[in-house]
Amino acid sequence: MAASKDSFGARSTLSVEGTDYDIYRLDAVEGSDKLPFSLKVLLENLLRTEDGADITADHIR
Repeated sequence: MAASKDSFGARSTLSVEGTDYDIYRLDAVEGSDKLPFSLKVLLENLLRTEDGADITADHIR
């Protein structure tokens, strides 16, 4: 999978017992704290797969 464009600066690294994982912080998107859990799951997917063509920052906003 190609890396996300990361227009919101949401990409971060989580280190667990010496292993690094890429995560996408929902709080990088304004208003995400008010979303129901089901939409937060979809938002995380959009952040992870944003490529600037099929999924853009406008889709995420």
